[in-house]
Amino acid sequence: MSQHPSKDVLDVLVVGAGAVGGAIALGAARQGLRVGLLERNTAPTFHEVMPVTRVATLNIASMEFFARLGVQDALEARRAHAFSGMSVWDAHGPGHIRFDADELGVPALGWTVEHAALEAVLWDEMEAAGVALWPETEWKTVDTGPDRVDVYGNGHALLASARLVVAADGAQSSLRTRMGIPVHEQDYHARGVVATVTTERPHEDTAWQRFVDDQIIAFLPLADGRSSIVWSQPELQAEDTLALDDAAFCEALGTVIDHRLGAITATSRRASFPLVARHAQYYHAGRVALAGDAAHTIHPLAGQGLNLGLADACALIERLHGPARRDPGAETVLRAYTRDRRAENAFMQRAMDGFRLIFGTHAAGLPELRGLGIRLVDQATPLKRRLALRAFGLD
Repeated sequence: MSQHPSKDVLDVLVVGAGAVGGAIALGAARQGLRVGLLERNTAPTFHEVMPVTRVATLNIASMEFFARLGVQDALEARRAHAFSGMSVWDAHGPGHIRFDADELGVPALGWTVEHAALEAVLWDEMEAAGVALWPETEWKTVDTGPDRVDVYGNGHALLASARLVVAADGAQSSLRTRMGIPVHEQDYHARGVVATVTTERPHEDTAWQRFVDDQIIAFLPLADGRSSIVWSQPELQAEDTLALDDAAFCEALGTVIDHRLGAITATSRRASFPLVARHAQYYHAGRVALAGDAAHTIHPLAGQGLNLGLADACALIERLHGPARRDPGAETVLRAYTRDRRAENAFMQRAMDGFRLIFGTHAAGLPELRGLGIRLVDQATPLKRRLALRAFGLD
């Protein structure tokens, strides 16, 4: 049940009910803080008969975070699917690398989850934890003071006051803009084409990824045996792909994944999103902190975007323990949060750009050299394990 906006001062007000915002609000409430959440859209819902829409991959660190929040079981009951393998290869060289959960001694490498399921589970848990939930509520103005932030709606009606406001309102964050926080953007002039497909052969509980020239194709295993695909392509090529009929799309997709799972026998409707990397110059201004896509976006080639946002959520919640409970929006708290996360997120952005450039370059001899390097990593168990620990959140 949603509540009417309160004139009492909250400890934490979160703007945005996506996975990152919901996790921050729930985690803060679990610590006994007074928490509210504003969401401009209707309350998220999920039903088993709903078609699969947007999906994400959670690494082990993210799922452990959700376990601590008490939502892992509810997620697994809503079509979250654990996968045990990951296979990555290059179309222009002999390189291939395979990660396996058994080799790493872990129950899974990750989970494919639907955003709708994740957001609905978090909403239900927030409601049960006493978070003041305000769906279909949009802020219009914000006044920042030395000890609190006042958030107003239409007609300058006070919506809420809080000692800390968290902007978790996405890549085009209005709150980030209102606070005057500059953002560095890198437009890849590419789009990610997404769909849910049925394949001739089973997905083997494996995430498959292939680099083909300036394209990257990923197949993510779903609980019902189908796969969710993300096909990164230059903008004009993506437009052509979206214009294909189902049969032509399935044929083109089968070719680009090298028919690894046999023929593509069916597809859902396609959608796409622009690929743009962003990074806020700083993660807080006054008593307003950025988290998730409001702070950073990243190329989707390794599926790390949501995991980085959830690492933000985890770090911020950790910083609200102890003395910080008395003033969650204190400068010392938010500086520490920025130190925890900004350098790590910048490193991951550089790493993804490096992978993209390495696999997208075909100078003479480079594909063979690249393939040799991949084979050596695949055979060098300690190095491969170290890479896996970092990629899957095990370090």
